[in-house]
Amino acid sequence: SQDQTSENPASQELLRLLQQKASVKPNTKSTNSYINNKMNSLVRKLIASKSTFDPTQCLNGPLYATVHFIGDTPLWEKIAVAGVRNVKGQRYTLVDDTSGKFVNYAEIWGKNFCLKAVGEFCDKGSISSSIDADADSSNYPYNFLAPLVAKLRRKEKLKPTPYDYEATVTGASVILFQKYSFDVAIAGTGTVRVLYADPNLRIFLSPTDTNVTMGGGDWESAGLIVVQVRFDLVYCDWNDRLLGH
Repeated sequence: SQDQTSENPASQELLRLLQQKASVKPNTKSTNSYINNKMNSLVRKLIASKSTFDPTQCLNGPLYATVHFIGDTPLWEKIAVAGVRNVKGQRYTLVDDTSGKFVNYAEIWGKNFCLKAVGEFCDKGSISSSIDADADSSNYPYNFLAPLVAKLRRKEKLKPTPYDYEATVTGASVILFQKYSFDVAIAGTGTVRVLYADPNLRIFLSPTDTNVTMGGGDWESAGLIVVQVRFDLVYCDWNDRLLGH
């Protein structure tokens, strides 16, 4: 598949390095520290750009595979079997302008053993909008308009970064050998903060610990930054249908 070339040189270079990292065979030496440091530098540069993104082009779509992360090693990485290619990532599907459904997917032993969680997400708004609304409510003489202004901002097609979505997990399953599925009782909420997004890659932050109220354990810790790439740009032989509908 063809990448939708970003005009941002830092994004182009980061995509190239992510593709290089994803191409390394699981049983060979891991990506060297120079490449990781270079990717971290590019991630910081893209975050600092505070660019806008179109959710219909950068959020909605197929699985975006998590190829790189910065922060404490998440549970889905710790429990993965070494020496096997384990695809993991997220697929978001917009239902309307401000909400939709998601699938979290993590392979533990390749396609033979994987975890899948499903749920719903909704628009919380930009961080700057929240700050502005708070300021308006205390200083602006027509403070009753502040909620309306915030709502109108959420309707805008291009979203500023950082931008928050609230995600609610409603169910999960364990899938064995691509055939046998076992439901797992799990529920929880968390915030997904978009720090950068274009049609090829996106950078998310977990600003708080994932609040799992039933099952699941400590899936991700506060401060984790993940870098995701559209799956067909890094794993051309992987099939999106493994996620189901």
